[in-house]
Amino acid sequence: MRHFILQLIAVLSLYSVGTAYAISLELVDKLDIKAIKSINLIQTEEEFRATVVVQFSTSADTAFKFKKANFTITFKDSNGTEINLGTTQYEELVFPASEDGNEKLNEEILDVYVGKNEADTITRLIKLFNLIANPDSEFEMILSGTTIVGTRARRGWIYQGSIEIEDFVFYPTIQREVLFK
Repeated sequence: MRHFILQLIAVLSLYSVGTAYAISLELVDKLDIKAIKSINLIQTEEEFRATVVVQFSTSADTAFKFKKANFTITFKDSNGTEINLGTTQYEELVFPASEDGNEKLNEEILDVYVGKNEADTITRLIKLFNLIANPDSEFEMILSGTTIVGTRARRGWIYQGSIEIEDFVFYPTIQREVLFK
């Protein structure tokens, strides 16, 4: 009898973990990057960093967050050429709930490590700027990395462990007037 109860608890635990991941995938699928508002490139003697203002939207009926997010940001042009912008790490990115079913917009400032101050990084940035600054270009913004997904509950947050996100593709628009500072 005791063995049966342990098996039942194990099955229920696995079922609830699977349900939690299914819920988080459903929420993450309702996330979109609508626009890149600006990119501010910062050069020091050792490295390049960028401050990227991104407008996220979500139509999820529950608030959720990415905790301890480590992402690589890549752009891909219409020919399939990929250009890496850099990496970003965040302790917490919160996406508000949409109670009425309409998209909720949320602006976030992403601090991106672009690379060392060397010729390869500068060449990559020139390619990236030529892609993004061209009003006729079609491009994708791709996020890959790891994060912990948390969903809002009545009494707090429920975290579903670290998950890996690979090739999370967005098609943001560009606010051409204030793109580069």
